[in-house]
Amino acid sequence: MGTFALAAVALGSGVLAAGSQYRAGKVQEIQYKQEAKQEGDQARQREIDRKKNLLRALASQRATAAAMGADFSGSIANIAEVDIEEAATDLTVDQVNAARRQRALRLAGSEASRAGTVSAASSLLDSGANTYGSLG
Repeated sequence: MGTFALAAVALGSGVLAAGSQYRAGKVQEIQYKQEAKQEGDQARQREIDRKKNLLRALASQRATAAAMGADFSGSIANIAEVDIEEAATDLTVDQVNAARRQRALRLAGSEASRAGTVSAASSLLDSGANTYGSLG
């Protein structure tokens, strides 16, 4: 096999490696984006669950008050108010944490894509330089 043919094979394998690195970065980016979407879905489900639990707790407090012959005021209302405030605080904290995690995942995806592109370009340059060196 001649020098030119060997150089063409080396260059071709470099192009294939670069393409593989580029695609790997894109695949990682897609995976991170999907994970960010799942985080948002899970946060919404936690919110729904939290609201259901709060409604159950309030209903239970009202039932207990009614069974005791008391109205839903005074200390029983205060307990309900505290439960509502705690649920609102938990919701806010969860939303902030979920948004932060989503941003981090999207950023990681962008970085993975960039890294794949840089690796591909570097691989192409190395392959070209090696091919040029073998011809010269």
